[in-house]
Amino acid sequence: MKIKPIGKRVLVKTINLEEKTSTGIILIQNNDEKNYRIGEIISLSSDSEVNSLFSINDKVIFSKKSGVKINDSSKEQILLNLEEIFGIIEE
Repeated sequence: MKIKPIGKRVLVKTINLEEKTSTGIILIQNNDEKNYRIGEIISLSSDSEVNSLFSINDKVIFSKKSGVKINDSSKEQILLNLEEIFGIIEE
């Protein structure tokens, strides 16, 4: 299913965070353990404000309770309003 957001919205796919121990072992954190989530933008609305702030593949942080959850096969997608996004994660 392909979704094109309208209004001041973006579509993100949720991603799990990884942490490395001092010995190099990768630990995957489940986003369900935190009160926030991380997602990667996969689709933007045509709204000029949204397009000036975000790009496809930007990683954003938002509340665990935000948005409309859409389960499409094995990946979870969330449709977010612009004001539900706290910030962009810069790496």
